[in-house]
Amino acid sequence: MFDILGVVEGVQVSLAPLGGDGMSLQWPAVTGLVVLAVACMCYAARASPWKERNGPHWVGSQMPERLKVFANWAKQQVEDTSPETHRQMLDDVIYTFATYAQRLQQDPSPVVRRAAVLRLRVLIDLLETPAVNIALRDVNWAWLREWDRGSLDQREARLRCTIIFPTICAAERVQRQERRRWCARRENAPVSMHSLAYLAAWCADFLERSDARDALGLGESTPPGQHQSNLPYSSSVNFIAAGALYSDSSDDEEMSPKLGAFKRHPSQMDSLADGDAEEVNSEFSRRTFDGESNCWDDVDATHALVRGPKYLDDRRKAPSKTAMMELVAADLVKTNDEMIHYAKNSRGRIPGLREAGDKRFYFVINFRLVPLQLALVWAVPSDADWMNEPEGVLFRRYCEMSPEERDQRLKILPKVLEGPWLVKQSVPDRPGVVGKKLQCQHFLREDHLEMSINCISSPAGRRLVQLLTGAAKHFSMELLIILEGQRQDELPERVLGGFSFFHGDLSRLRER
Repeated sequence: MFDILGVVEGVQVSLAPLGGDGMSLQWPAVTGLVVLAVACMCYAARASPWKERNGPHWVGSQMPERLKVFANWAKQQVEDTSPETHRQMLDDVIYTFATYAQRLQQDPSPVVRRAAVLRLRVLIDLLETPAVNIALRDVNWAWLREWDRGSLDQREARLRCTIIFPTICAAERVQRQERRRWCARRENAPVSMHSLAYLAAWCADFLERSDARDALGLGESTPPGQHQSNLPYSSSVNFIAAGALYSDSSDDEEMSPKLGAFKRHPSQMDSLADGDAEEVNSEFSRRTFDGESNCWDDVDATHALVRGPKYLDDRRKAPSKTAMMELVAADLVKTNDEMIHYAKNSRGRIPGLREAGDKRFYFVINFRLVPLQLALVWAVPSDADWMNEPEGVLFRRYCEMSPEERDQRLKILPKVLEGPWLVKQSVPDRPGVVGKKLQCQHFLREDHLEMSINCISSPAGRRLVQLLTGAAKHFSMELLIILEGQRQDELPERVLGGFSFFHGDLSRLRER
């Protein structure tokens, strides 16, 4: 026999299901019972998601209908509440499904597996909802920036790494298995940014990071097969033993409540003295040796394929010659005051280059990603060999075109050299005409031509900017600038200029 006595808003409840006087209720407020019931359900759900439950009684612990109501509530919360509340709310919702995800990993009986899959389908539908998907992506990138700064609470960090992320990956595995069964979807099919597969790949990429593995107590001792790089989606991500992230005592967490106490990524240079760390790579400078981080350099353009001399007839491409122009400056700036016409702004690099005696004609691409800006400056060589060649004819025409015509001619060819699978999937290795998708302004003067690009002027641009800025420290990429040849006397094309970027540390940028 057991008794539960609860007093909520004047309601006294006495339950004696195994004997005694039965049940007695003293009213005045029915709502008290509702509050008590919901509180008990929440406590039961959150008490211990990994507590062993065996036998058929577990199967019916949360009916799919209840979970659907919960999921619908979450959708409404995403629409009605501010983004600042989304992280806690979405993590709580995903936490609710964690038990079912873990059950699938434990080689369950067919009955338990079917029950778990049925419930995880509710989570799959929720995370495939566009508004929820976008909200969770935003939450993840904001959380990653806090991780890199070492400002996260330990409890939240271990919850996300050991429960939330593996649950998302488990749901994606269920989705992928069902799609393979019913529609034979290819394993390497392109991943939409508005998909559960995208979210799961993000989680898998993060859990493969060396600093994440170290913080989780995995390091070099990770069992073979638990984390493998270059795998599609999340097939290798399982629930992680908490390792060093867990402690039997709360004293550890009270002594060091922030992730800064964990072993951090070498690129964060924690071993340096405070004064030295401020100097090393604090500026985004030209690369001086292979393997250097937070730097930029020129690009070998000859590996790029461009329109060949007879492209209008045979549609064939050919390797480019060397770049037409020399990269003289790459300026990555943190500023709240946009420099729309960079070449004429005193806070930019160009006034200093002019004062140093460089009188050459500059071609400038100004990427505006508020609060960041990346300005690339190329110079026409004094002994340029292309003035009377097709590429020279095209460049002179480009300078004389209207802004609308220029928008249709300049192409950017990106290539991720090194980085997470997620970034590589999001940045296709093919040229794009930026003026067709983003708002551009053009400034033609006697000594320069500048194309100023508002990179957040379209939804696709905002998503890509968020992806790249959030993961900047963890990838390297190059950009090639090409003017599109549309007439026979403008072919073959030739790369105008190139730029490469190596593991930029945005946290070390100084405001200008």
